[in-house]
Formats: sequence, C-alpha cells, structure tokens
Amino acid sequence: MNKKRIEKEIKKAQKKGIYNPKLKLGIVGLILVIGTVIGVSYAYYTKTATDTLTITRTVSKRITVSVHSGGHGQVNSLDIATQQTDYGTTATFKVVPNEGYQYKSVSCDNNQSATYNKTTNTLTVTPRTSKAVTCTVEFERVRTLKEIADEIIKTVNPASPTSANFSAGCPTSGDTSCSGVYSMKDYNSNTSLSYSNPGGTSYYFRGSVNNNYVKLSSNDNNLWRIVRVNGDGSIRLVLDGDIGTSAFNNEYNNRKYVGYTYDNSIPCTNANPCKSLDIATNNEEQIGTTDHGGTNSTIKKKLEAWYYNNLRDYDQYIEYGIYCNDTSFGSGSEDGYLYYGAYTRLQESTVKPQLTCPDPKAKSGTQSSDDVDSNGNHTYGGVYKLKIGLLSADEIVLAGFKPTTNSPYPATSNYLYYTGSSYFWSSSPFNSYSDNANGFYGYLNNRYLRNSRVSDTSNGVRPVINLLTTNTLKATGEGTSTDPYIVNVN
Repeated sequence: MNKKRIEKEIKKAQKKGIYNPKLKLGIVGLILVIGTVIGVSYAYYTKTATDTLTITRTVSKRITVSVHSGGHGQVNSLDIATQQTDYGTTATFKVVPNEGYQYKSVSCDNNQSATYNKTTNTLTVTPRTSKAVTCTVEFERVRTLKEIADEIIKTVNPASPTSANFSAGCPTSGDTSCSGVYSMKDYNSNTSLSYSNPGGTSYYFRGSVNNNYVKLSSNDNNLWRIVRVNGDGSIRLVLDGDIGTSAFNNEYNNRKYVGYTYDNSIPCTNANPCKSLDIATNNEEQIGTTDHGGTNSTIKKKLEAWYYNNLRDYDQYIEYGIYCNDTSFGSGSEDGYLYYGAYTRLQESTVKPQLTCPDPKAKSGTQSSDDVDSNGNHTYGGVYKLKIGLLSADEIVLAGFKPTTNSPYPATSNYLYYTGSSYFWSSSPFNSYSDNANGFYGYLNNRYLRNSRVSDTSNGVRPVINLLTTNTLKATGEGTSTDPYIVNVN
C-alpha cells in the first residue's frame, strides 16, 4: 500500500477511533486498525524529514458502561450504576439480589458479554466496542417447597365440590367456575403431620388450572403437574404425559391380577403397607422387590424401572408416599362378580371419592378363598408406601374427570389432559371374576373413567411421585406452563 493510501486510511481511523493490525507504518512498525471495531485507541501522526510515518501521541477511548438491576435487586445501592472504562478494561459492579430472589441471567447491548459471580454478587463487563454499553441483570424469585405448598393452601376454595359436582366433572363445557384448589381429609384424617405418622388435610387441584407446572431441575426434560399437597405436607406430582403404554398385568384370568402386587405373604394394610426396596440404588434386576413377598404387577415393574433410569439422581428429594390399590370389598360376592371399593364410591348417583385407602378387606366372614388370609384381607392389592406409583381412580375424579361415561363430557382444559395416548391407567381395580380381572383407567378424549381387562396393553403409564417439602429444597418460577416451578436439586 502506498503512503498516500496509508495516510488516507489513517485519517479514517482518526475519525472512527480505531486501528487495524494489518497496516504496518514505516519503520516504526506500529499497527493501525482500519474499519474493524476491535480496539478504541487511535493515533495522531506527522510526516518526518525521512518521509516515514511516526506515532506522536495515543489517546484511549473512554466507554460508558451502565448496569440495571432488572428489578428485584440493587446495584451499588442504586437502581442504576454507571462507570467509564477503557476499551478492553474490565468494569465491575456489585449487583445484589433482594431477599427471596436469586440471579437468573445477564444481557448486554451492542453484542457485548458479561459474567456474574453468584457467590460474590459481582458483575464484570469488559467492553470491546467504542459505543456505550448497557447491561441488565435479571433476578428470579426462589422459595422453599414448603413456602410454595403454603401458598397453594392459601388459595383453597372455601366450598368443596358436592356429589353433583363430581358427577358432572370439572370443568363442564364452557365453564371453569369449579376449577381451583380444594381440600379433603386424607390418610386416616390424623392431625399429626410427620413422616412417620402422616395424615391431615390434603389440598388438591381440580379442573382447568395453569399454576401447577413443575420441573425437577433446569436440566430435566420432563414436565410434571402438582396433584395436591398431601396431608403430611409433601407435594404429589403426576407426569404431564406418559412413559409409554403397558398392561397392568400380563395375565387377567384370575381376580388376583387386579393387584399392584399379588400372592402377598403379608397383606398390604394401613398398619403395614407394602414397600419397595431402595429402587434408586439396586440394579435393574432387583428393583421393585417388596418386603411382603408378593409378585410385582407388570406396571409396577415398568414404573420402578423408569424411576431407576430417570429419577434416581433425585431420589433423596422424593418421599415414600401412600398409593392405593383398593381391593376392599365393595359389592357383589367373593365367589362371583366382585366389585371393589372405588367402583362403589364412584357411581354417578353417589360420587364419594376419598383420599383414605381402605385395607384390602374381603367380604365380612369370607376366609375360604386362596386370595384371603385368616384375618379376612385379600392377599393382593391394598395399601402401598412407594417412591413411585399411579393416580387412583378417586384422585382422577377429584381432578375433574367424570366417574361414568354419560355425556355431557367435561372440557379438554382439565389439567390432567395431555396429547398422547388416549387412555392412562389408574391404580384402582374395577371388578373381577374367577377368570377375569378389570381395572379403571382415565379416558382422555372425553375426560371420564372407563374400565378394561388388566391385560390391555394400549393404556398409558403416568408416573406419580411425592416431593419432600424441606427448608433446604427450593424452587424458582411461578408454576405456569411458561414459567414452571424449577426445583433446585442440581
């Protein structure tokens, strides 16, 4: 490049306040930037007697950097802080979140980047532009799961649904007035709220609600819905979808196959619920083994294998919850068609769902069957204390599904609705005969309960878990579909 061209380019650089490393100027060997904003120093120059270009003076470009707290935080005890710095020189700001909030993100204009140290609450910006830079730090609310549970409880509707409301489902077409949070006694209606002695009032979601979305971590691809705050204070979640389809049990030609486990050496009762071994640490061949010597159902094995493969990293935050496979006698006969407890409770004329789980009592006085022990309890199904399970038919009705197939049907806006399989299994048996076993499932298209043989392989499997509400386990977000609660377990 000739000297006239160099001089011309240097004049351009003067006006822009930049220099180009591609231009070598005479014997000085200095590098000027032309046309590319990667620096902010610029040169004044003269022509010497030797007709070479020399640098006589350099001036640093001063850049204004402003930082906004973005709300829910303070910058140097001010709403806005401004500093001036040289190109490539770091500016630091103390940006402290308000109580109950934590750092979420930072963004800067003019293609600039910044970093935030959550330990020291320090933002660092190293501008590489000649333009002013503005950065915004966003904070998000963070609460313990106990605080979230308490907030849910505060929104409870004063009047609980009646039998007629349950018969119609929720919401009915075009009506969302029955949606919200309602209360019901669960377990044995104890007032004590402890891990060893659960009980009390459960606060359950019903109908068209959009504030019960949960993710177990920011890296978790699964989305969950809060079913209820349990009587022991834990939070019950159901997957917002299914993990595929499965038979409840591969066999159906014996009444015992309605059982979540069957051939139990000890009946699964409230006083002594069946419990799986530690499925988070055992290998896949061992998971699901019970402490009552029973045979696991097909669906139990599928759920607990999924837990092992997908949830064992969260195991310490998941509580052993009560799951109900109600094989108590409802109506019929032990030697003919036997209808179980949920069937009797969920008739359209007298819908009385409940969150307590009866012992697996056979018809009074019946002890002759191979499936009944000496105390009159069925040796299949009953009360379970597990890390993962299914919604009962009662819970599905409480959530807003109709108990029968009679129209009109509830609207698709019910929170249990999802696009996937048309059906999903409940944990509740429907009825059985000596060579036929049937269970309840939720029919998504019309939001009501139906029943089929337990060997039906077309029904979806929706996992249910219970989160501990400890003071250390926290979550961000507001529980909506666009801003779900994200539990900080990583």
